[in-house]
This record gives sequence, C-alpha cells and structure tokens, in this order.
Amino acid sequence: MILAAVSVALSAYFIFFKDRDDFLYLFAISLIVLMLTYIFQFQLDQLMTRGVPQSIPGPMRSLLMNTAPHFASMPVDQKKMMEDRMRRWIIKKEFINQNKQDAPEDVKYIMAYYAILLTLHQSNYMYDGIDRIVFYHHPFLTPEYPEDVHIVEVEPKDGTIIISVPDLLKGHLEKGYYNLALHASAIAFKEKYIQQPVVWTDNIWERLEQISSIDHNRLEDYIGVPVTDPWPVAVHHQLMYRNSNIPEVLQFFPQFENAG
Repeated sequence: MILAAVSVALSAYFIFFKDRDDFLYLFAISLIVLMLTYIFQFQLDQLMTRGVPQSIPGPMRSLLMNTAPHFASMPVDQKKMMEDRMRRWIIKKEFINQNKQDAPEDVKYIMAYYAILLTLHQSNYMYDGIDRIVFYHHPFLTPEYPEDVHIVEVEPKDGTIIISVPDLLKGHLEKGYYNLALHASAIAFKEKYIQQPVVWTDNIWERLEQISSIDHNRLEDYIGVPVTDPWPVAVHHQLMYRNSNIPEVLQFFPQFENAG
C-alpha cells in the first residue's frame, strides 16, 4: 500500500506538473494496486501469515506478563499458541475509534487476550460474525439503548462489540474494578459457540454476589443497562475470583476450575 501510494503521488506529480503523459500508465496501475490492496488488506494479511507462527509485539507481551495472571502462568508452548491466535484475531477484526484516531494498540491486545483466553481449548477461536470492535473514550448511547448511557454492549446482529476504553483499562489494570473486556468476550462466546441454553439455579444472583460482594443492582448501575443474563457475570467471577467453581460455567470451561 505504501509503495503504491508513493507511486501514485510521484506519477501524479509528473502528469499534472511536468506534463508527462507517459506516466499515465504508471498512475493507473499504481492506483488500481492501491485500491485492491486497501480493499483486500485483511485477506492479504491472513494469506501472508498462513502457516507462519505469529507473535505479538514485545511491549504488548510485557503488558500481559505484568497484568494478566493467567497469561503469565501459562507454559511456554501455550503462551506461543496464545500469541499466535491473538495476532491472527487482531488481523481479522476491524477496530473503530470514535475519537477519529487509530484504535489504541494496548486496548486491541487486551480485547484479543480475553477473547482468545476463552477459546484456547478449542480450534475455532475467531468469533466469526463478530468482526467489529468500537472504542469509545467515555460512556455512550446506542440505538439499542437510546436513553441509557452505558459502557459496554455486544450487538450480535451487527457483529459489533462497543466498549468504553477508560473502563476497559480500569477493569484490566486495577483491582476492584469489573473487567469489561472479559464481560464482552463472554457474551460473544455464548453467541458464537454455545448452542443450548444455560440452566441457572433460582439463586444464581445471590451466589454471584457471595463470590464477589458485587451487588447485582450496583453492577447494572455501573454498566448502565440491565444485566439480565447471569452468563457474562458468572464467567467473569469464575476467572477473577479464586475457588469460585460455578458449575454452569465449568461445564463449558473446565480448564478454569480454581482459576481465579
């Protein structure tokens, strides 16, 4: 893309400022190449990386080693698989920053980390159909909740995860904050990989509150919209609180027993 763009600029300069019509062919070819590489950039990235183990940038690896206990405790081979899948996941997804800037790299990798952590035990890890992640830098409104300012939402029909970056970072980096990236990944996992309904006991919310001391109403106030499905909260608590052992979650994630 860079070479094609440079070629377009140079040939345009000679055509329009030097009256060099012989550069028209170069201009046309370069423009076509630029358009094709832009349109098919994700497919080209995947083609070029097929069969080649991928690794994540050193600063991102250091971030996870220092802030993600599950990652830090993994065997070396599992870490390599985790990095390979995270990198491929990021290549395939579209990240949209509502501040009209490039999406923050560290936030991309935090989102990828939790998505891959939940799928590390299975071969299908791409969450196909949920392909866009929208980053806000503040609470937001959406068509689904036009009157409720909130900080996370998964829209399966649109294939979109919408999330507030400051709250995502707090949940990952600071103890005591609810982990929004894990919450969103759990919802996406259920939408893509769980076919049968999860059967909960009548006292599930009381059980979750006993594990975390987080009141259901207070959690809803924090997120900003009703949380009627216990699933993302239960997955969060299973991974974040030691010895949680929630049977409804462990039937899908036995590897996370005593994992908090």
